[in-house]
Amino acid sequence: MLGSGKTLSSFKVGDKVTVRAPSDRPLFHHGSHGTIVTIGTKRVHVRMDKAAFENHDGEVANFLPDDLDFGHVGTPRNSDRVNDAFTAMKLAAGADLVAVALDAGVITAEQGEQIKAAWATHLQS
Repeated sequence: MLGSGKTLSSFKVGDKVTVRAPSDRPLFHHGSHGTIVTIGTKRVHVRMDKAAFENHDGEVANFLPDDLDFGHVGTPRNSDRVNDAFTAMKLAAGADLVAVALDAGVITAEQGEQIKAAWATHLQS
């Protein structure tokens, strides 16, 4: 496996990081957001600020440098990822319905945009 070239010296205490698919750690950390608390001789020690699973928040785990990305990237919680996927599916269904109604001449383009906006607002509440 080719590494990204990150070394322990690439990091400093207090850096915000996102855990990639860990090479030798449990996959349940994948996507977690954390803060570097210490740097060991081979690993970076990260406190999970917003772990992929809520019950791991606050936990400290250690990772190889190549298992980390700088900054908080993406949606960390698995439950949020599932919710995002369902919301995208519901938005797509609404857009498909509007497209069918437009093709059938049942609504105007302006009405279609209003329906899509109302549907998006409904899904947020």
